[in-house]
Amino acid sequence: MRRLLPIAFLALLAAPLSIPAPARAALPANVERVARKGPVTEYRLRSNGMPILLVPRHNAPVATFMVVYHVGSRNEFPGCTGSAHLLEHMLFNKSTEHFWKAGGHKTIQVALREVGVDFSSTNMTTWNDRMNGYSTVPSDRLELAMQVEADRMQTAKILDSERQPEMSVVRNEYEIGENSPGEALSKAVVGAAIVAHPYHWDTIGYRSDIEGVSTEQLRAHYRNYFWPDNSSAILVGDFEPDAALAMFDRYFGKMPKAPAPIPKVITVEPEQEGERRVTVSRPGNVGYVILAYPRPGTLDADWHALDVLATILGSGRNARLYQALVETGLANEVDCRNYALRDPYLVMPYAELAPGAGHAKTEAAILAALDSVRVSGVSQAEVDRAVRGIEVGLASSRDGVYGMAAGLGEAVASANWQWFVDYLDVVRKVTPADVQRVARKYLVPGHLTAGWFVPKQGEPLKTGALEGGTPGARPQEPAQSGAAEGGSPGPWGMLMLPEVSVGSSVGGTVSTPPGFAGRTVRRAWPRRLVLDVLPNPGAPTVAISGLLRAGSILAPADKPELAAVTAGMLSRGTATRSKLDLAGQLESLGASMGFTAGVYDLNFDAYGMSRDLPVLLDLLADQLLHPSFPEEELRKLKLQRRGQLLSQAENTGARAQETLFQVVFPDGHPLRPTGVLDRASSVEKLTAADVRDFYTSRYRGGSLVLTVVGDVDAAAVVKLVEEKFAGLVEGEPPVLDLPRAQPGPPQRRAVTMRGKANMDLLLGMYGGVRRLDPDYYPCILANAVFGLDALTSRTGRRIRDTEGLTYNLYSRFFGADLLEGTWGLDIAVAPQNLDKAMASARDELAKFCRDGVTQAELDAQKSFYAGNFKVRLATNTGVAQQLAYAEKFGFGPGYLDRYPGEIQAVTLAQVNEAIRRHFDPAKVSVIVAGDLDSLPVE
Repeated sequence: MRRLLPIAFLALLAAPLSIPAPARAALPANVERVARKGPVTEYRLRSNGMPILLVPRHNAPVATFMVVYHVGSRNEFPGCTGSAHLLEHMLFNKSTEHFWKAGGHKTIQVALREVGVDFSSTNMTTWNDRMNGYSTVPSDRLELAMQVEADRMQTAKILDSERQPEMSVVRNEYEIGENSPGEALSKAVVGAAIVAHPYHWDTIGYRSDIEGVSTEQLRAHYRNYFWPDNSSAILVGDFEPDAALAMFDRYFGKMPKAPAPIPKVITVEPEQEGERRVTVSRPGNVGYVILAYPRPGTLDADWHALDVLATILGSGRNARLYQALVETGLANEVDCRNYALRDPYLVMPYAELAPGAGHAKTEAAILAALDSVRVSGVSQAEVDRAVRGIEVGLASSRDGVYGMAAGLGEAVASANWQWFVDYLDVVRKVTPADVQRVARKYLVPGHLTAGWFVPKQGEPLKTGALEGGTPGARPQEPAQSGAAEGGSPGPWGMLMLPEVSVGSSVGGTVSTPPGFAGRTVRRAWPRRLVLDVLPNPGAPTVAISGLLRAGSILAPADKPELAAVTAGMLSRGTATRSKLDLAGQLESLGASMGFTAGVYDLNFDAYGMSRDLPVLLDLLADQLLHPSFPEEELRKLKLQRRGQLLSQAENTGARAQETLFQVVFPDGHPLRPTGVLDRASSVEKLTAADVRDFYTSRYRGGSLVLTVVGDVDAAAVVKLVEEKFAGLVEGEPPVLDLPRAQPGPPQRRAVTMRGKANMDLLLGMYGGVRRLDPDYYPCILANAVFGLDALTSRTGRRIRDTEGLTYNLYSRFFGADLLEGTWGLDIAVAPQNLDKAMASARDELAKFCRDGVTQAELDAQKSFYAGNFKVRLATNTGVAQQLAYAEKFGFGPGYLDRYPGEIQAVTLAQVNEAIRRHFDPAKVSVIVAGDLDSLPVE
């Protein structure tokens, strides 16, 4: 349950260009067919006017059911800002008629989890124009998803006893947002640029309104807006339309229409009559500049040209802003935000400043880039590149049913579903003249709102020294992955994949057709590479994934960022292509490719249209086998990397987890990290010779894994890989089978970070489990019972759901990979709640270690994992990544078939023995990162 943090809207719009029309069957008497276009058929309930959008897709045994409620922060006013979002929290997992713990029923999240649904596949989110609730479920569990949404719409209890702790949870979510300088500046810029329309305030609302809104006000909000004729239902996936419509009629058909007209938004933002400026100044390391210009809503005729303009300005290395700011050393990161909203909003060029860059110079560079478009226009090549990027973004969401449902949901909230179906056809008609015209029309100097985040000078961030000790000095790589609801795993996320399930997809759906091993073509070239190819003709796309043993653990101790910088240099030039040549070829295809260095491995992924696979493999091989490491590009990359690390140093969760590894592992151990600020300082010392030496010693055969999944011919892929990787130097995988660590004693540590509204409390200890250990599965099942998520685990139910002390809570084994790592429980908490959260967490851990888990708890977790496998493994990218993971550990493609049975075979005795071996309250260290000097006395 969360506010929607906006993602690239276009990536959600994909739809098959044509699918067979569903067989016509007798409709229920209360259902009428309205229209069909592309893959979407619209129906409507006669009794109450509720629209139903159906998109049958039978390529995976899953379905996403979503209800979009046409109420968001635009329907609020001062005194009740954030009400939609707080109400969303009340509907997500609080009491309804059929999901009411006090009434003898399961909660919504417990009921969904038992059929394999987790927070990556069920949620409620709130945004400016809408609220939504959705679940991606196994096809045979569709009725449960419908019952959940029907209860949310009409039978929510909205109890005062439940509002009070949930208000505290939302307030903590607000505080977490306030920890982010970029988010704080964005809110200030929007608030200055939009003064009358309710888009003025952020979706989460003002703190005083969050704290002050009454239960009765929330009930009134619910009564005003939660009606079938003020919502839209969307169903995508594996279902039969006639059966689904009958089910829909059963759950929603008897609901009445709204008894009074739905309140409308009538405020129109007055025209801006001069430049506006806003500055946010807080403690921090990194500056930001955001510019904002008013533009129309999504149904305006200029919208599509504006979206192409935003893509040309902010997407890719050839983008205007990248060339003007990143290439010149003014910025680490740039973007041009153009959110799809119903009413007029803003187009917002954005820059995260590089170390030493000035705000005025950075703003001037952005303005000059915008002026060049207004005055001189853009080329046909730029428009073509932008359109192809949009096309591939659209195609990518065909891999999963959630992407289709989410795209439709955003469209019906901000425009309509026909707009969604026609989107790509309209974008293809945009011309360079259209782009220049909208730039001149909307990027008007007198309509500019400029915002600066200026780091406040004062006490620097401390590195987290032990109370009575000193920090360690061994490097680690920052995170490349995150977690769903309940918290982000911080800088060690790469280590834990895959703890929850075999599959991995962002909010998506996953297919688990039988016999992955039988359908995968596997080829192994000894001392060179392993290749897995899985043909999947479901969509005209292809995903490439892979890894190579070249992570930060293999870098010299005094060069903690060498692996990351080497990985970053791969895309900055080869023997035959410059950086811009590489980026230009990818962007001309609308494809993506990226390299990141984790703790153990270089990881890489690519995505594009199947027709472009030969080019993608050629580019991948060229960058892996023939990088040139140009000196000028190394200079630029070091500046960017330093800025990225300084930005990471602002994250309380990342700093706490870094500190846990410093506490657990002794000096000299390869998993003991150097502090992030010291790592930032070390970057400047790296030389091209360092990079070349690391590349020569580590980028060789023996540990390279390459996987290809999509609409491809396996034999042709094998031939291409043989050809493109013929020059790979042979080798052997580096040996990392070190003795088990001897952890140090538990410690108490405060990581002082001034100006942070929220803290991260981390209780952690030596984990002691490696991925290949026999007790790995028992450990992750035990952890799932204790604290895997914020709502259904023991600790989550107490600290979040009952006591309302946190928005984010999760526990993980961080580092159960080739070596063992740590175990930790991370709780995001406001300073005033620190003592109580610490006491409750310690109490729950003591009970867990004393009593173990019950058979019922274990059965619930095993049922979840088995069902979750079906829900999570199916996008081409997800399958490709998991095949690579399986090959890394020598499991082979059959791992994807065996996993559910291996989980089911775990016994209660094994789990409780794992708790005895790996959990001990007496060995727990306590770390708090936030605005404090020392820890409170326990």
